[in-house]
Amino acid sequence: MSPWPLVGRAEPLAELRAELDGGGPAVLLVGGEPGIGKTRLATELVAGARCPVLAGRADPDEGAPPLWPWLQVLAGRPERAALDAEDPRPADVPSLARAARTLAFEAVLDGLVRSTADTGLVVVLEDLHWADEATLHLLRLAVGRPGLVVVGTYRSTEQGPALRDTLTELRRHGGTRTVTLRPWTVHDVAALLPADAHPSWAAVLARAGSGNPLQVGSLLTTLLDAGRAGTPAPADGSWPLGVPDDLADGTAARLARLDPAARLAVEVAAVAGTGCSPEHVAVLTGEPGDAALAGLETGVAAGLLAAEGPLSFAPAHALLREAVYARLPAARRLRWHARLADAVEAGELPGEAVTHRLRAATDAAGRAAAVRACRTSAAGALAATAFDRAVTLLDAALALPGGGPAVRAAVLLEAAEADFAAGRPEEAVRRCREAAALRPGPAALVRAALVVRGISGPHNADLVELCDIALQAVDPADRAARARLLAQRALARTEVLGHDDLDADSAEALRLAEESGSPAALSDALRARQEAVSGPAGVTERLAIAARMVALDGGPADNELWGRLWRVDAAFQLGAVEVVDSELAHLDALAERLGWPLAAWHAHRLRAARYLLAGRFPEAEDQADRALAAAARTGDRSAIGIDGAFRSELRHLQGDHTRVRELAHRGERIGAARLPIFWADLGVRLLDAGDVDRAHRFLDLLRQALDGLRRDGRWLTTVVRTAELAVRFDDHDTAARAVELATPFAAHYVAGGSGSVRCDGSVSRALGIVAAALGRTAEAERRLVDAVAMEDRIGALPYRVLSETALARLLADRDPERAGGLARRAADTARRLGMPPALAAAQDVLSRLRDARRSAVPLTAREREVLARLAGGRTNRQIAEELVLSERTVETHVTHVLGKLGVGNRTEAAAWAARHGHTDA
Repeated sequence: MSPWPLVGRAEPLAELRAELDGGGPAVLLVGGEPGIGKTRLATELVAGARCPVLAGRADPDEGAPPLWPWLQVLAGRPERAALDAEDPRPADVPSLARAARTLAFEAVLDGLVRSTADTGLVVVLEDLHWADEATLHLLRLAVGRPGLVVVGTYRSTEQGPALRDTLTELRRHGGTRTVTLRPWTVHDVAALLPADAHPSWAAVLARAGSGNPLQVGSLLTTLLDAGRAGTPAPADGSWPLGVPDDLADGTAARLARLDPAARLAVEVAAVAGTGCSPEHVAVLTGEPGDAALAGLETGVAAGLLAAEGPLSFAPAHALLREAVYARLPAARRLRWHARLADAVEAGELPGEAVTHRLRAATDAAGRAAAVRACRTSAAGALAATAFDRAVTLLDAALALPGGGPAVRAAVLLEAAEADFAAGRPEEAVRRCREAAALRPGPAALVRAALVVRGISGPHNADLVELCDIALQAVDPADRAARARLLAQRALARTEVLGHDDLDADSAEALRLAEESGSPAALSDALRARQEAVSGPAGVTERLAIAARMVALDGGPADNELWGRLWRVDAAFQLGAVEVVDSELAHLDALAERLGWPLAAWHAHRLRAARYLLAGRFPEAEDQADRALAAAARTGDRSAIGIDGAFRSELRHLQGDHTRVRELAHRGERIGAARLPIFWADLGVRLLDAGDVDRAHRFLDLLRQALDGLRRDGRWLTTVVRTAELAVRFDDHDTAARAVELATPFAAHYVAGGSGSVRCDGSVSRALGIVAAALGRTAEAERRLVDAVAMEDRIGALPYRVLSETALARLLADRDPERAGGLARRAADTARRLGMPPALAAAQDVLSRLRDARRSAVPLTAREREVLARLAGGRTNRQIAEELVLSERTVETHVTHVLGKLGVGNRTEAAAWAARHGHTDA
């Protein structure tokens, strides 16, 4: 604790204390330059807290373990177990590894909140500018937890990209408050001076110390020790005692006042860093445990060390550590780092050896040892899903000179795998290319080609080249490696050059994988083959591939998940809703059994699609919300586009055109506008929303792309939507071409496509609508009759409404009775489901039919008045009174009406009037 009173901080302290005392969840951030008093303010802030306070501090050393601040917070607490537990989600599937980490973090936070529910909890995280990405991720997840307040400090002068992004995200949340501490003023410094000090020293101290509390305090200590405080300061305002503005000399003076054992203990702590114990001092100095502990405690009393626990110490401040460390003789520093590394690796001391190995890497042997330590520590970081931490350690190894190409290639590939797991595929590919250029052995080349997989982007051109290099080097007899490389190359070439070669290449990859018996090779080959037959013509083979993937024993952990997703996609296309329902039950069980957010995301979004197909819109919306929440825990950004495609269809059916336009803009922002399926899907919806110009621009793009579209999973949806859009703009040529392409799949349903694995009703509906617009009436009727039957069979109520309305419109002139029955059922269903546009369309058909029927029956004006009152259930006497006629005249009119309508009694006449709209008196 600083020996000086807290000055110049009343305003920020009051601001933060108000938030702390508010009782709600909050994140309180304190920023400023080094030595500005961030720690002191945080200490004062929580000193009066009425709840438990847990604290941790980030450490800049390479050897600091991932999550080090949180590990200090959780020391001795049961919640720590969630971070140490073995997890079934392997790191070879990055999305699962990221999800596993998030689940563990949430378990930690849930446990903390539950265990302190009665009191609340404050967590203090210091020096966040040094925090690893995992620490910052856990901090972000802590936002909004009931009863939990997080206080964080950071150097505003040393913000890296991860901290900047985290601060930006935190500030978007309500309950996050940030203060940035300013330097002390002369007035603030004057408040520190003893009563017998001359006031002129305030200005000198403020200027010499740049208003920095740590430096000003050090200068004031020097002034008081020199006995000069009572005399006036020099008239020119200069600092007279020869201490530089930085802290090094002041720290040296404070060290000199310690006894030798304490001074040695402080120096050891500067080398050892956070968690320095008496054992560290004993290893380096030979001091017995009691003497080492006494030296450390003396350092605490002198303000140079801080006690982190009963037997754990650290420099009181990072600047103090830097000042002590810089004054140590270089030979001693190197010797001590090497000895500490040896002790850690021998199990004599806890922690990691990597920091000490890097500090001692001055010759070939030392550099080799440092590289080994970096790789060992990075492997541990990867296992803990601390991907950024692993990259930092491996970059430190790569920065060391020397070492052979084989070792360097291995380190590059390990860093590439960490980069890919962290969501940086371009950087991962760059490292793989660099590793391949070192000409390592075939195994390393195969590894370089396979690091980055399943991600769209320009880097796929590099992957094709890496696969070609590896295929030339690998033994032709190594069928497993060749199968994986061919599968990878086929998928990458598809992204770069199109779909043309995928069929043959994926078939060859599958043949080799089957011969090899390798589950990993077979998994890769099945993925490539699935993509090769992802178009509508491959639906039968996709079902077989899905079954093999589900049953595959071994290989990546997400095989079953993908196999079931492929089966749902194929089942939607075929209208096999019983298969969809069965697979959804399996996906629910999979998500429950394994706890994967990735599986939960897919299970919820497919459940949303199933509810949408059945017209259960509120349940569909709820499942979509759950899916998006689960997706946020996977770190998969593609979820935003998939969610947008789903909600666009939902809003379209509900008639919420404002939201459709918003979703279109969101899709363009995230890059979906480069996809033809986006042009087709949003073109139809934007036209309904009144955005004619943008819809027409999309049609222009589709017209040019239609015949060159890849026959993949998006193809059928794109073609069908293009037909619908073109016919509404009277572009009959484009509509006819789209129908020609889609006609072989008339018995199928519009499914898959955008990645949302959604079913939008029958292909026949679109074919019928276009045929009607082209004047092919008989074909249109046949297609629309099929569409109604198909959608009725699978319970696709919203889409049956659309098909019934289209068929009713077609039949209105030729078969009004049949058209009326279709339109009435469509209107009733649309009203029940909440589909205002469809309801209006069905009612428009009914209105046209009523008008036509009214004009078709030759009733006089008086007879129409009588018929309207018959429909209202009036007697002849009541009708006579209302129309001021005799009952005999009314009876004559009733007889004429019954005859013209061809009905036998008044009840039948009333029913006819109700059906045909003759109910207005």
